[in-house]
Amino acid sequence: MVTAISEPEGLAELEPDWRRLAEGRGNAFLTPEWFRCWSEHYGAEWIPFVPTLRDERGTLSGLLPLALPRSGRPRVCHVAGANLGDHFYPLAEAGHEPEVAAAVGEALASAPAPWSVLSLDHVEVDGSWLTALVEGTGLRLAVRQREAGPLPFIDLSSHGGWEDYLASRSKNMRGQVRNLRRRAAKEHSVRLRRTESRDEIRGDMATFFELHDRRFSGRSSLESERARAFHTDFATAAFDRGWLRLWFLELDDTPAAAWYGWRVGDRYAFFNSGFDPDLSRLRPGVLMQAAVIEAAFEEGAAEFDLLLGDESYKQRFADGSRTVSDVVVSRAPPHPAWLAASGEHVARNVGRRLPDSVKRLVRRRSLLGGRRR
Repeated sequence: MVTAISEPEGLAELEPDWRRLAEGRGNAFLTPEWFRCWSEHYGAEWIPFVPTLRDERGTLSGLLPLALPRSGRPRVCHVAGANLGDHFYPLAEAGHEPEVAAAVGEALASAPAPWSVLSLDHVEVDGSWLTALVEGTGLRLAVRQREAGPLPFIDLSSHGGWEDYLASRSKNMRGQVRNLRRRAAKEHSVRLRRTESRDEIRGDMATFFELHDRRFSGRSSLESERARAFHTDFATAAFDRGWLRLWFLELDDTPAAAWYGWRVGDRYAFFNSGFDPDLSRLRPGVLMQAAVIEAAFEEGAAEFDLLLGDESYKQRFADGSRTVSDVVVSRAPPHPAWLAASGEHVARNVGRRLPDSVKRLVRRRSLLGGRRR
């Protein structure tokens, strides 16, 4: 049975089963908490639209949280929260994505608000679910795809623990991690701390943002007050579910590096970090990442997801990688919205790397559209 839910009451009733599916896939970006926080901070211009598929017993099989545009030209439908996250797909048990995608297509064909283009950002495309989405609408659709980047990860389950994993890295990397640890311990009192109280979250997130600013000054998507409010609220919701992993490396009781991410199900995920550049000689970012990977082993996680990015440090830690793409689905081509939406992808992907001052100028000239962090 296919239904599409937009009303707050229906969405609230859906949350337990929705959360179960998201935890099973280890994906914070597809949790009802991510959707709810996004709706509160970014959703004013959008209509929530969550197509769902249930089996013959009424059990939720899957969904895809979407946002329909209230206005604009072209009318672009998005995956809710994709402007903030790195990895999206029809939420279902692994292997059942095509069935849910077909349900999403069916729901979109009779959506209550008009749409010209469906923008699917950072989706892992295996071909089958995307084909099912297109065929399931009963409409003439065209698909355009461009690669967004790698999702490097560590398969923790394939290693016998931290030392076994470290032994699998290059000689240079092994030596660097061990030497940095010895140097830090010799010169400072070293402490690894994790946020363990709800009362600590706002203060700890503020410390994380401060260290992030020091590391990425003027070059981060986390500069805006709205993005920070979103992540502080999501961190609180994630803490309540036992997902939050907000780590700090303290030297002589002073935060030197911060690591912000989650453990959802069996997957650790690294979202962002920061460190004090005055301590760059000690490579606090490397020390922090190594310490959290070791902690993930100790917790018994199966995977450590480094999320979207081709940075060299991620490649050094990773032993595998996925690829995600930005996909544009358009009704009945050729359509003027096609080129506009495709151009938006290019501008947005470039724009994410620009300082906020430049982003504001670009937005005034309508190059980045409404998609921003």
